[in-house]
Amino acid sequence: MLRRWFSVFEWLPNYRRADFRFDLVAGLTGAAILVPQSMAYAQIAQLPPVVGLYASVVPLLVYTLIGRSPQLGVGPLATISVLAAAGVASLASPDSTQFIALSATLAVLVGLVHLGIGLGRLGFLVRFLSEPVMTGFLAGAGVVIIATQLGPISGVSLSVNTSRADELVRDWLEHLDEASLTTLALGVVTLGALLVAKRWRRFPALLVMIVASSFAVLVFDLDEHGIAIVGKVPSGLALPDAPPWSLHDAQVLLPTAFAITLISVLESLSLGREFSERHRYELDPNQEITAIGASNVAAGFFQGMVVTGAITRSTILDEAGARTQLTGALCALIVAPLVMFGSDTFRYIPVTVLAAIVIEAVVGFIKVAEAERLWRVQRSDFWLMMTAFAGTMVLGLELGVLLAVAMSITLIVYRVSRPHLPELGRLDGTDSFVELGSHPDATTYPRSVIVRIETALYFTNAEVLANRLRQLERDGLTTIVLDASGVNYLDSTADHQLRKLAARYRDRGVRLLLVNVEEPVRAVMDASGFTDLVGSDAFFPTDADAVAHLDSRTDA
Repeated sequence: MLRRWFSVFEWLPNYRRADFRFDLVAGLTGAAILVPQSMAYAQIAQLPPVVGLYASVVPLLVYTLIGRSPQLGVGPLATISVLAAAGVASLASPDSTQFIALSATLAVLVGLVHLGIGLGRLGFLVRFLSEPVMTGFLAGAGVVIIATQLGPISGVSLSVNTSRADELVRDWLEHLDEASLTTLALGVVTLGALLVAKRWRRFPALLVMIVASSFAVLVFDLDEHGIAIVGKVPSGLALPDAPPWSLHDAQVLLPTAFAITLISVLESLSLGREFSERHRYELDPNQEITAIGASNVAAGFFQGMVVTGAITRSTILDEAGARTQLTGALCALIVAPLVMFGSDTFRYIPVTVLAAIVIEAVVGFIKVAEAERLWRVQRSDFWLMMTAFAGTMVLGLELGVLLAVAMSITLIVYRVSRPHLPELGRLDGTDSFVELGSHPDATTYPRSVIVRIETALYFTNAEVLANRLRQLERDGLTTIVLDASGVNYLDSTADHQLRKLAARYRDRGVRLLLVNVEEPVRAVMDASGFTDLVGSDAFFPTDADAVAHLDSRTDA
């Protein structure tokens, strides 16, 4: 039981000394990335930078105990940070202590939602989120996040609190006369350097820019020339403390918690699945969701913010050679002393540099190449992606997430309810049957119609099958053959529809035959009385048997 839910009881007893060197290098590299990113993402969430650091210690240790992906970098994330800020802002002012406390409450709520999904083994629900739709949403979220950083990178104080890109840009333009050229120049130079440094992934560009800019502020007194800095950061690790909790707060924050969970689960599982395939280890999606949930609960109780697995940090950990979950623990143990004893280290970090780090991190969300690929491969998926992209920017992140989910579910229902039901014809000289739409020269039987069902039959598409058969009816029809090789499930509604069709055709003297019916589907038909209605001799196990029957009929 312990090994099942706590991976540490599997990997730690079998830890190899040879792996420590790789884990240590990955841990040092991960910490170098985690510190500036956590502070920057706390800024996105409109929280003090130290809150991001609090979320980078205990949550990582918790994931080390439960999670199974050595390469997954857990910590704050840009997308969910801006979502969290928008959700908590409906209850408290961003500059208040209540805002900080409610951000911790939100982390606990997000953790509880994760735990409900993971322990309830509902991780399969993530598969229903369409990849093009989520790509569009993440691109829109990237634009929104960049818009939130226009103020910090240029020294402008934004007056609006929204997750709509157009409102953020409009407010920034209205206050552009307040911009500091010195601040903007430093931010743009930092952003350019980070983009260039992306070619050398193992080079700690973020850490170098943080150290260099802080040193410049300290030596040249840039903070006295209009450049905003992080300022005094409280020393010491956060002590465990239950965040404020009320039914009203939970009701207001719960929609945001669900929206954050959708993004968190999708990104974490996508990364975990990719790394498990690359490094050939087993990954239980439900346990990963549970591990992220427990990490968020820990973040909330240690005055932190929402955390999840992040693409940037995870990729860097993988490239740095992470071998086991010890990597995450080492990251936490490196960050902890900095928070406890090195708070002055963060004092002179320019806010504009943190904004540049955020912008560089989310530029990758806008996948122009993927849009071009979808335009070539499947135009309908391209327009779905663009709709999610535009909707997220116009409606905001909260409604953008709901739009993405609604579009994915609608897409599934639409495609399931409109199955492909091609009429088949026989290739001359063979027993092979092909679609008449692609092979109009294929031979058909004069008084027969052969249709292949290429989907499971549910209540959503049973009527579509009936309508399709009506379209194919013609004068003198005596036989309808249904190739059920693609039917792996039959629900009661679809079975009822088939019985109605069979009764109607029997009254008209039309024989209904079925080929390649799987055993579970046949069991439903036997139990419902469908088999008695059409006769057991109406079922043919293979195409060859059905062909022989049709060839032997004088009225075919």
